[in-house]
Amino acid sequence: MLRQVISAGKTQAPITLFGIDGKYATALFQAAASKNVLTTVESDLTNIEQQFSKDARLAEVLASPMLSKSAKEQLIDSLGKKSEITTNFFRTLAENNRLNETSRIITAYKSLMEAERGIVSVVVTSAKYLGGKELKQVKDTLIKGGLIKDFKDVNVINKVNPSLIGGMVVEFGDYTIDMSVSSRLAKLDKLLSDSISV
Repeated sequence: MLRQVISAGKTQAPITLFGIDGKYATALFQAAASKNVLTTVESDLTNIEQQFSKDARLAEVLASPMLSKSAKEQLIDSLGKKSEITTNFFRTLAENNRLNETSRIITAYKSLMEAERGIVSVVVTSAKYLGGKELKQVKDTLIKGGLIKDFKDVNVINKVNPSLIGGMVVEFGDYTIDMSVSSRLAKLDKLLSDSISV
């Protein structure tokens, strides 16, 4: 059913996502767009995500290869009222043994919806939390540098990874800009190792 909907009205996704989760999220986005139910599907996925966060075992059971196809379909139906596209999508995931990808697919679909609304999410990973002024500086640099275009707004998310030592790693779309001290040290270590071994 999902394949029929997609092939009937091939709607272009606003950004290209990769991986299994990206492919399934893009297929769902295209199917929802062709039926003009993007926000309905987004709401369905948000409700399912909330149920997963309330009961972590639910996602584990749904992804279990031990559960029969009919039991998985009953579990999907018990997740509450959903649109036809969402229901068919989850049945397709069950048929293809991809229910274990549900959380990542939901995250990818949300990224597609943000891009559809003209918002791009930028993840800035640093050794310690950055203040609002520093995050604004990163945002302004990306916009002024022309790295982020065709978007109305930029959503900057700061994550912390102490192993970076210093600097930061900026990720958006398929771009990764690694300005961390740890990566510079690794490059220097490789350069020294290669020159010594020659």
